Amino acid sequence: MAKKHFNRPGPRILIGLIILVILVAIFFAVRTPPIDVDTAQVVEAPLLVTIDDEAETRVRDMFVVAAPINGRLLRIDLEAGDQVVAGQTVVARMMPAQPDFQNPRSEAEIRAHIRALQANVRSSAARINQAQADHKLAVANFERTDAIFKRGFATKTAHDAARAARDTSAAHVAEVLQAYETAQFDLKAAQASLMGPSIGNSRQNALDITSPESGSVLRVTQESETLLTAGATIMELGNPADIEIVTDLLSSDAVKIKPGSDVLIDNWGGDRPLRGKVQRIEPFGFTKISALGVEEQRVNVIIDFVDPLAARKRLGHGYRVIVRLVEWSGEDILQVPISALFRDAGNWSAFIMNNGNARLVRVKVGRMNDERAQILEGLQKGESVILHPSEKIEDGTRIRLRNESRAG
Repeated sequence: MAKKHFNRPGPRILIGLIILVILVAIFFAVRTPPIDVDTAQVVEAPLLVTIDDEAETRVRDMFVVAAPINGRLLRIDLEAGDQVVAGQTVVARMMPAQPDFQNPRSEAEIRAHIRALQANVRSSAARINQAQADHKLAVANFERTDAIFKRGFATKTAHDAARAARDTSAAHVAEVLQAYETAQFDLKAAQASLMGPSIGNSRQNALDITSPESGSVLRVTQESETLLTAGATIMELGNPADIEIVTDLLSSDAVKIKPGSDVLIDNWGGDRPLRGKVQRIEPFGFTKISALGVEEQRVNVIIDFVDPLAARKRLGHGYRVIVRLVEWSGEDILQVPISALFRDAGNWSAFIMNNGNARLVRVKVGRMNDERAQILEGLQKGESVILHPSEKIEDGTRIRLRNESRAG
């Protein structure tokens, strides 16, 4: 039986195949794998540039009820949130201040002073009798002189002198009567200084303090019975439905806005931001120390609500909110996330995804906020830009979407 012979490959072919396998292995070994990236599209959409800061709500017109006299404040029954009516609701009652007890030395001095005043009263009474007697004599003398003058037996000089003596004596009587009355008042005042505090209950003589405005009790600063001096704060009143917002901006930010600018009110506790408008920017700045200990010049900006009361009825006085004051806004603005931009050789740049490779492009940036930036030149709508490009990415670097790598 004849044997079949098979052609074996020559040595050159085997060597070539081995070299080819080695080259392929080397290629795959040294080949750089594509870098996983996240991308976002260049879009046209509305863009807002805002100045964000913390703010606080406050009642537009707050009324402070203060003690009108020195005295004892009786316990207050009103609580925060109670309704009051102007001129009708009694918000507080005060008792006039009671005199203090006298120490022995002061009491002895007062009693000695009282005895001196009593002697002065007696002396004034005696002077009254003397002055009245002198006045009677002067009146009688004038009547005699007047009768003689009318018959022509007295000179005009004597007649005028008698009239003057009569009038002077009358004035002296009035003077000593007034001095006697003054001495009596001084004596009563000195005697009153010996009076001690009243032990009896005189609450019927309490002074009623009524509400100066209709609204609600915001805060009671003095609830229990206590002694107060005139001017001490008792409570604060206002209308919690009529509130505004105040925020203190850096002076460099305050000059960028104006009355009537739109405001977004966020982080107030509701489901969506509220709308507001800048009412006024106070012209007086003040120095404030920041949390880092840096001195800053701040300016108060007052903001009114635009949304109706029903949308913000849960807000009250002294609530914390975040305000976003609109510095600039635009529609159909070509924009990208600011995380796609970086500085390269002093210019703004970005990487776009081009057929699986990163391509470096120079861009011209316009307005920016905390999240997005306006693109004036360098990018087109619909292009994909690489977000947060790392130092591994250069012009021409192979890239792939992160979600594609996970799917593979």
